[in-house]
Amino acid sequence: MTDLELTWLRSWLEVVDSGGFARAAARVHLSQPRISAHVASLEKALGCPLIERRTRPLTLTDEGKRLLPRARSIIAAVDDTVSDMRSTTSVAGRLTIASFASASSEFLPPLLKRLREKNPLIEVGVLDGDVQVIESTLSVRRAAVAIRPYRPEPADHALVRRPLWREPFVVLAPLGHPILAQESIGLEEIARYPVITIGDPLDTPILGYEASLAMHSSRLEPEVGIVSHQPTTLTAMVRAGLGLGLVNLLAATMARRDGLETRLVDDPHLYRDVGLWWHSERPLSRVAQAFIDLAVASERPPGTLPIPD
Repeated sequence: MTDLELTWLRSWLEVVDSGGFARAAARVHLSQPRISAHVASLEKALGCPLIERRTRPLTLTDEGKRLLPRARSIIAAVDDTVSDMRSTTSVAGRLTIASFASASSEFLPPLLKRLREKNPLIEVGVLDGDVQVIESTLSVRRAAVAIRPYRPEPADHALVRRPLWREPFVVLAPLGHPILAQESIGLEEIARYPVITIGDPLDTPILGYEASLAMHSSRLEPEVGIVSHQPTTLTAMVRAGLGLGLVNLLAATMARRDGLETRLVDDPHLYRDVGLWWHSERPLSRVAQAFIDLAVASERPPGTLPIPD
């Protein structure tokens, strides 16, 4: 019987998850011929092809589909065994977390501090992005877990979630702006001014997703909209007088607000539910499970609410 090498399995999984040999080689910092050789050796050892090389995009053979869940389980078991042998009181290994900027800023730091205090051998990477980037990193296994808004619903239905918090939205306005005369502001008043929101400028050029959904539900549309990826850019635009900022609470909290004031938005359609997500078809490492357990037990960020059942 031919021995199998873990490196072959790892390389094959990278090819599957990244959708090609070149991308897999770039992600694991090996040459493409080396990755191809690993996959070829694995196929030779098993006596069957695992990847259909005549079709694009990358497609698994029936044998490859059968192997996939077993290969993931093998790699997870090996990684957990190494972690167990290194320490009997803590877990070890690498954890990559996908998140959005305001959650990374206002929720992750104290959580990761507690995680590292309990498990000093854990290596952590944080990848910030919008909802599409977060979903993609989970789907292709660049991240093991993610913090992501509920909306829009992910296209990958294998992603599962645990609730974390509900965020209200706030208005950011320059000092002295007439809208600040009210303590709580409705969308109808906001829509009278140019509006600046967080979102994907390539996907929603007028408003970010949640703001757009709430405006549509209230049958409102601002005359002018600006969409930015980053809260710091948004606040700079508001400070320059380009419009009112309409953002989730944590985004307003993390950004520099000198020269600005905030007010809560009073609208039942405008909120952000945030959850902890992972891929249900892939085994979680002990490191990922330790993070999940700690995250769901952590206190919510100040000003946020529990998500209704």
